[in-house]
Amino acid sequence: MSFVPKHHFHKNALKSEVFQFRIGELATMTGVSTRQLRYWESKGIISSLSREGEQDARVYNYKTYVAVAAIKGFLDDGYTLKAAVEKTHELEQSWRVLHEVMSQAVKGVIEFDGKNVVDLGYFDDEQQQRLFATIDDDNKVHYIVRRTDEN
Repeated sequence: MSFVPKHHFHKNALKSEVFQFRIGELATMTGVSTRQLRYWESKGIISSLSREGEQDARVYNYKTYVAVAAIKGFLDDGYTLKAAVEKTHELEQSWRVLHEVMSQAVKGVIEFDGKNVVDLGYFDDEQQQRLFATIDDDNKVHYIVRRTDEN
């Protein structure tokens, strides 16, 4: 991957706005029919991205995918459409916080001690320590605090 700087690649992996799906893809990914997606769009529950040119196919972003999946989950749990949309809106604030923290906190992936670790930035105000996270073979997260002069 020498043509793309590693840091640039890792930062872009967290940019949800780059993920876009056509209506058929969104339907397949969420189990919601294209007809239902069009209905939800006509009611203002979801919205497709505006596109320039003659392309008529609806395209949705990752945020819409998450919302559709959540609404579908609430509907499957027995909520009405109105209640499912309200519950999804309640969750959106926490999603925004999580996304913003992750996109600002993750500085990249580096290797030390033969393992890939996620660099979560400085651990202290004096910027003498960095926080790293890694997973073991059982997918359990482990945190490592390392002095900046150790790297």
